[in-house]
Amino acid sequence: MAVLTGPLLSFSARGSIAKTQVYASWKGISYVRRYTIPAYRRSSEQDLTRNVWSWLNNVWKFSPQDFRAPWTAFAQGKPLTPTNAFMQENVGFLRPLTTNVGMVMSPGAKGGIPVTPVITPASTSLAVAGTAPDVSGLGWTVISFNAVALQEQDPQSETLYTMHAATPDTTAPYSATISGLTTATTYVVGAWFIYQRSASLTDLAYGPAVGISSTTS
Repeated sequence: MAVLTGPLLSFSARGSIAKTQVYASWKGISYVRRYTIPAYRRSSEQDLTRNVWSWLNNVWKFSPQDFRAPWTAFAQGKPLTPTNAFMQENVGFLRPLTTNVGMVMSPGAKGGIPVTPVITPASTSLAVAGTAPDVSGLGWTVISFNAVALQEQDPQSETLYTMHAATPDTTAPYSATISGLTTATTYVVGAWFIYQRSASLTDLAYGPAVGISSTTS
């Protein structure tokens, strides 16, 4: 229904009448036009972005705290939430792909040093080993070695959101086993060390990690 801004037979109106006419104004000039339904203008490129964004958002919802911790540290002092940081770091990379291999599992935070993991598959688990870098010269201490796995899939269409996390290993030699997996299934695995940078127990750094492919036996 059109809304009048004056008395009956008013000087102006806004809104629509019976889905036949639309009353409005532009730069102070009142006008009337035929009612039309806007055309669908969402492009295939926009769909790619929306699909990946939705998939990443659901992955985050089902992710454990060990996976979220690096993102929380990464977002500190930035005008974004940990969730948005995770999606922002991944949506551009995953958008043109049909696999989630290479997705950012840990963004790295506070100067954390990366590690190249070695993965040993079993039927329902993946043992992930890592060699801790020498951080004694920095005055740091290695706190733990963490690993996560997400089933390999197409982020445009799949709905497999469960992130599996290993129990962190706190002593060398470092090896974290991700259990509860499906036999003969390919997973995307990320692993990183957590470092304590000072005497403060909350002054932590997290190594960066991207997902690499590994298949259970």
